[in-house]
Amino acid sequence: MPKTGFFVLHSNVMPKLTAGRYDLVTDQTGLPFEVAAQHTHVTVASPRYVMPTDQILSTFPPANADGAFGDRLPQIVLKRRTLPWERNPAEQVQTSETPWLALVVVAEGEAQLSTATAVADCVTAGTTLLDPGDKDVEQGLYLAVTETVVKKIFPCQEDLPLLVHVREVDINDTELANGDDDGWLAVVLANRLPVFDTANNKPVRYMAALVNVEGQLSALPKPEPPNDFFNFELAQDWTVLANVNLSVGPDPRVMGGFSVGNVQLPAPGGVFHAPSAAARSAAKAAGSAGVRGGVVNASTLDGATSMHEAPVGQQWKSATDQVAAVALDPDAKRLVRDTMASGFRLPIELFAVEKVLRFPVLAHWSFTTSEGATFETLMEDLDVGLLGTRPAPPADAPAAGPGPEVIETGHIGLDLRSRRGDAARAWYRGPFVPCPTTRDLPNQAQPLLAHSADQLRRVVPDGREDLSLAAAFEIGRLLALSQLSVVSALLRFRSEQFGAGRIRELLSHIVGFELPSIAEQRVDLGRLVAVSVVSGLAKNPGQTIGPRRPVADPGRELVLSPDLELDQVIADGLGLNLGAVRKLSDQIGVVAALSRSTVPVAKPVQDVTALRVALNQELQSVIAVAAPPQILTTGRRASRDAAPARDALDELIDRAVDPGEDEESE
Repeated sequence: MPKTGFFVLHSNVMPKLTAGRYDLVTDQTGLPFEVAAQHTHVTVASPRYVMPTDQILSTFPPANADGAFGDRLPQIVLKRRTLPWERNPAEQVQTSETPWLALVVVAEGEAQLSTATAVADCVTAGTTLLDPGDKDVEQGLYLAVTETVVKKIFPCQEDLPLLVHVREVDINDTELANGDDDGWLAVVLANRLPVFDTANNKPVRYMAALVNVEGQLSALPKPEPPNDFFNFELAQDWTVLANVNLSVGPDPRVMGGFSVGNVQLPAPGGVFHAPSAAARSAAKAAGSAGVRGGVVNASTLDGATSMHEAPVGQQWKSATDQVAAVALDPDAKRLVRDTMASGFRLPIELFAVEKVLRFPVLAHWSFTTSEGATFETLMEDLDVGLLGTRPAPPADAPAAGPGPEVIETGHIGLDLRSRRGDAARAWYRGPFVPCPTTRDLPNQAQPLLAHSADQLRRVVPDGREDLSLAAAFEIGRLLALSQLSVVSALLRFRSEQFGAGRIRELLSHIVGFELPSIAEQRVDLGRLVAVSVVSGLAKNPGQTIGPRRPVADPGRELVLSPDLELDQVIADGLGLNLGAVRKLSDQIGVVAALSRSTVPVAKPVQDVTALRVALNQELQSVIAVAAPPQILTTGRRASRDAAPARDALDELIDRAVDPGEDEESE
């Protein structure tokens, strides 16, 4: 598993077998008799029409989200690493490096998402799948798109392997691993950026659909040369169908001439003729006059051009609120998906002139790109005027009051309230300056290291305070402390270097030899004790440790009087009646006799005051050694007056860029 902060990308992880039904035949040979072959039926299961929710770890952009998503490709993260390759999209049994899944992003009005349909009807008519009986559900959803939309926004076959990969991560280091158990994730990317409609300055609602491309690789577009620029435009605009009332019956749709707003819908499969010159003139005049009553011939729905008709009813505005409302329903799982699909249920199949393709949808979610800020647009809208510069007022605007106090160095005068409550004026300037600046330091000396913002407050020649550096110090400190890595590094420094320095100071007052200096590496206190302290004690063990004792001490020799019996001496020492033990052992044995013998028991100590006093004295002596106040009051040795050893902070300051390059003169 990768270490924390890193991950490994794999092009694919191929399964041993593709999904389907297999017949395992067991044949035994080398026996003196024949054995009939055994047939075992095995089914390798995999999703085909619906993706189980436990296999979806995360999606981006989040479902029902509203924000700026135009700078990142949408994606869906799957739990099982082999899932995108468990089926062969070319309808073969062998495994293939071309995945059978594709993430398609369609804008509102470009495609139709069906309702629950039998899985046999979720593919384009005439498409035969390998083993049609292999189905995980009886009903599913499909995405209906015209050939024009497929050619414009669908990925080509050569792009499919590039849009799917496997990511190996540390399960404790990423939020995408929620619910994962091994750190291997399959990621499916889309090939379309959900950008903001900058031309019309309006949000765009998108739907991301994870589709099955089995048996339809030939319908995918062919590779095209890359473009140097990109502008948002609907691949095909069917939003006018949002006003179609299907309850009027089938006659208008079959016979044609069904008008919706300024669009005249065709009959399915009909042949259209160009409008007359008079009709074109009338439509042009109506358009130039700003009238929406002109009639647009239905040939514009054949995919050749876009209608550029604004979405009717502005469905994207209420979609987020609708999803939030239905999420409170007990049947929210189904209702939320249906509500997010609103705006993508247009009856495109009923009116499309060209061929409509169907792709099974395993998962889908919708979101809205309501912001179009990119680095390019931010730079184009950047106001490069001097700090405090106001835009020029209109000619008929009333006279404005005095402007802000701004000088040529970029400083602006601001009202200041001191800590004592006094009102004053001070100068402030941000990090960007309108002219080159120099540092005013004697002999190019290294600036003193500041420990607080007040140390950087300066008084300029006009008598005011310049708070620019003080504000920069405080802002930089807060920004640094907002990063978890900086806080954790400070905590590690305190627990390792600061703690090691304190322990070393304590040891220097306990041991009678010079401790080694702390170099530019992390201090291991255990190694310091093992190498330095133990080695110092071993140089003169007779004085520091004492004489060496044998492993087994025999003790002093006992000298007994010749007239004493050894058994009697041992019995007296243990408080036993030797005569009674011998008499009873003749009847039941020595062991049983000893177990039945009574021995005197010493009386328990009633007064433990002396023991408690001795324990408290020993505890106070230990605390006195470890307490920092007593260490600070003791005198330092001559060796402690030497220059302190350089630490990591000193090295960090030395490696910093020379501050004299981009600073100003105070």
